[in-house]
Parts: sequence; structure tokens; C-alpha cells
Amino acid sequence: MGNRSRVLMIALGIFFVGIAALAKFYAYPTLAVAPADQVAHTVSTGPDATIFSVADLAEKKGVTLEARRTVRGDVKAAQDISKKLNRDVVVFDTAVVTDDEPNYQFPDDKTDTSKLPLSFVQERVVLDAHTGEAVRWTDAETGEYISTSLEKADRKTAENGGDEFFRGHEGLVLKFPFGTEKKEYKFWDSTTRKAFPIKYKGEDKLQGLPVYVFEQEVPKQEIPLAKPLMVPAKVVGETGDAAVEVKRSYQNTRTLWIEPVTGAIIKGQEKQLASLEFNGEPRATATEVTIAYDDATVKKNVKGAKENGVEEGGYQAKASQLNLIGFWVPLVSLIIGLLLLALVAASALRPQPVATRARREESD
Repeated sequence: MGNRSRVLMIALGIFFVGIAALAKFYAYPTLAVAPADQVAHTVSTGPDATIFSVADLAEKKGVTLEARRTVRGDVKAAQDISKKLNRDVVVFDTAVVTDDEPNYQFPDDKTDTSKLPLSFVQERVVLDAHTGEAVRWTDAETGEYISTSLEKADRKTAENGGDEFFRGHEGLVLKFPFGTEKKEYKFWDSTTRKAFPIKYKGEDKLQGLPVYVFEQEVPKQEIPLAKPLMVPAKVVGETGDAAVEVKRSYQNTRTLWIEPVTGAIIKGQEKQLASLEFNGEPRATATEVTIAYDDATVKKNVKGAKENGVEEGGYQAKASQLNLIGFWVPLVSLIIGLLLLALVAASALRPQPVATRARREESD
């Protein structure tokens, strides 16, 4: 091998090793960030559910519940908070409305309580853009909050929510880390305002996409309420005309199917049981349902689809792109670079006849 060829191979070897390092330690971390402008909609359905009918003051069986979640990123808040904390964060406003009326819409008259949904939770969360972990942020204007109504005055923050109702988000909330591992995490439960362990259970496939399955047990406990819950005595099997205060208990088995490269939740399912309790005993079923993402939501999360003109989901393609940049490009580039450098080293170390060496030096 002549000197010119050797120099060229050394240069190419260094180039490919550099490409490997650049892809692994710069390109991948730059791309493995939750988008601050993300918009997402999911629909979950729960057939054959039991609910408590406020109109009838009795349990209602065999209904189908529908839960619609909207997630919308606040880009400006994310930029401001990232700058102040000197770390990459994203800010999401989320709303989940659950009712037995398909595609429920809030009434124009907010005072018409008879047409309010069975359940409504609105939250603002601040998350680490890489890990999905909740970030404590209590700023009066952009801070995290949780509410069960549309009124801004009803929002509870970590400052005014109190320890029992809301101390601030914790654990994973809307996604898992990029490069999700087969281990236990802590995942947020909006009903109890707490994070509980969620354990890796195995692998699965959804629409041909490999996913990790995680399961969380939320043990039975009292649900924090912003105001005392009063019901007629007969609802809980008591006599008299006066209203009595009841507690609301809740337990849940949550299963999540996670695309591990992006950490995206492809499918979610919950087995919920909530009861109205009086004197420490369950007296009526408030909600009993197994509710999960519908097929259209799962397909959108895997393949991608437009909703209201905005592209959502498509995590199969996103995972492939990240896997290419974070694994295959660094691996192949490193192998090529090391092979070229090894060939140069082997050529230099190989003894050559004097005549051959002289001819090659003349040709150079």
C-alpha cells in the first residue's frame, strides 16, 4: 500500500468513526426529544359498564362509556420554562372527558348541571423532554394544575391544592422515556393525584409494531375531593330526608402498551372500580368498567393519521427513524471506520521485500 493510499484510508477511517460519534452523541439526543407543539387525541371505550345515575339516584348497568383525551402543547411556556430551568422541558395541557353519550359536548349553558359529563379532568403538566418525568413548576402563570371543571377559578395548583388534593405531578405522566427499559417505573394516576409503580410484564405486538407491556395496580383508597360529596340518605341505604356526606373510593388496574424506542403509549386500558362509601362501607357503585383505546386510536398511534388537519401518531415510522440514527448509523459507520484503520495498521506492520518496497517508494 502506497503512502497516498494509506493517508486516504486513514482519513476515511477517521471520517466514519466521526460520523458514528456524531450520530450517537449529537444527532440522536437532538432528535430524541418530545415535540413541544404536539397535539394528540385518543378515544377509549368501555362497554357493559355500571355507573351511578344522578338523575335516577341509582346504579345504571349495561352502559357504554366513552373517554376522550386531548393533549395540546404550549410551545411558548415550554421555551420560557426550559430557559429558566436550563433543561429541555415540554408543557402539555390535557383534558379527559368521560360520559355515556358518544362524542359528548359540553352544554352552552354552564349552569345546566344535569348535562355535565360523568367525569372531567383537566391538567397542565411540565415534563422532561427526554425522560417524560414530571418536572415541578409552580409559577402562577405557567405552572402545573389540576381541575375537575372548566372554570379557571376551580384549578388546584401545588400552591393552593393542599397536600391531600394536589401536591404537584410526579413520575411519568403522558409518555415513557426514549429508550424505555424493561424495568419498573412510577406512573401518574390523575384520579388519586399520585404516582404508583408500574411494572414491566412482557413484549407484545400491536398492528405489527413491537411494544413493551406495563401494568400498574392502584390499590383501593379514598379519592381526594375539592368539595364534600353530599347525597340523599336513601342512596346509601339510610333513612331520613337529610343529605349525608359520602366518601368515594377507587381502585384501578392500568395496562399500557409502550413503543420502547420513542416511549409513546400506543394503547392504554383501565379496569376501574369506584364506590360511594358511608361509615367506611361501600354502599353503591359509582363506576365499574374496563375501558381501553379503541381500534382507530391504536391504528393511528402505530401508522399515523390526520385529525383536524394535523398529523398525529405514526410511531412505527418515528421509531424506525430514531433506531436508524441512534443504532444502525453509529454501528455501521464505526465498523467501516475501524476496518479501514485496521487495514492501514495491518499493511504498515506487514514486512515487505526490499525490492518491492523500493519500487513502491519510487512510484509514490
